[in-house]
Amino acid sequence: MDPLVHRIRETYDALPLGERKLAELILEMRGDLAAYSATELAARSGVSKATAARLVRRLGYADFHEMRQQARNHYHNGSPLAELSNTLGLEATLAQHLAHDVAGLTRTIETIPAGDVQAAVGILAGAQRVIVVGFRNSYAPAFYARELLVQVRPHVILLPVSGQTVSEELSDLGRSDAILAFGFRRRPPVLGRILRIAAAAKARTVLLGDSSIGKFGKSAQIVFRCFSRGARLFDSYVAAMSLVNYLGSGVALALGASAQERLRRIESLHNEFSDLER
Repeated sequence: MDPLVHRIRETYDALPLGERKLAELILEMRGDLAAYSATELAARSGVSKATAARLVRRLGYADFHEMRQQARNHYHNGSPLAELSNTLGLEATLAQHLAHDVAGLTRTIETIPAGDVQAAVGILAGAQRVIVVGFRNSYAPAFYARELLVQVRPHVILLPVSGQTVSEELSDLGRSDAILAFGFRRRPPVLGRILRIAAAAKARTVLLGDSSIGKFGKSAQIVFRCFSRGARLFDSYVAAMSLVNYLGSGVALALGASAQERLRRIESLHNEFSDLER
């Protein structure tokens, strides 16, 4: 088992409320501690820097640097193989799984500035073309985002296209375009290159990912960090899917009559093709 996880579990019940909140955050993002300072972690969990220092000492570390280094040495970049060693022999009920996902969703929404949501909706509604990008596990929320957006606005592209490279679709990228990118952990390096290309082309970017984004999101105008650690072996994308749903609805409302007319035409075509069960 991860030594940091073990120490937190051993002391958790005895922790004061503030230290417990910070401990929960560390468990959520333990593989990504290298991206944050003690001050940043304290701010994200709503506790003081002094509370963070007390927790570090209570866990048996000389300082935050030592704790972060141990976590980084043990962790394997989100590999399910590494997580398996932390969950073997531990029982988890469906109710605990639900509680974990609800907590992650709540934390995600509570830490997102309202202005960022409105700015992202404006970018996605106002662009001439929206290119949605997601690789590996990030492909699922990217696919969902594309399916929502294409119902309410034209010119929405999903990358990567199966069996194809991305160069052709990015060749004419410009300032009138928007990138909606998904960068959850274990992402391939190509995503970073796409974001840099978008920045060079003056295209506006909205990026959804987890706490591992760190400096990776510097090229994006708006960055949403979703809590994605699962209760057990695999990551959870509940928060990401919920946020995508909200952004899609926001774009529809922002476009108003044009979105309504597009939806009306789509329904008419569904009827003509009889492609949906009635």
